[in-house]
Amino acid sequence: MTHAMVLTGVDLVDGQPTKWKVENSWGDKVGEKGYFVASDDWFDNYVYQVVINKKFLSDELNDVIKKEYDHPTLLAPWDQWVLWLKLA
Repeated sequence: MTHAMVLTGVDLVDGQPTKWKVENSWGDKVGEKGYFVASDDWFDNYVYQVVINKKFLSDELNDVIKKEYDHPTLLAPWDQWVLWLKLA
């Protein structure tokens, strides 16, 4: 990972995302007061990791987490998240 952003909104058409509201970390002088709009195609091509609070997931996805992933994961020192946290 080379950059982190906050997804603050999504535009849905017929239940499918078409564009995303993105808050960048460059401050409010870039974009529209620090915000950008990204197409869903951009999101599909350039976003490869997301962190989502469990309270925003469907019951079905929360069940999957409880069955398979609801335990701490020890990250290797070379994991991109670990490297990013050391830089933050």
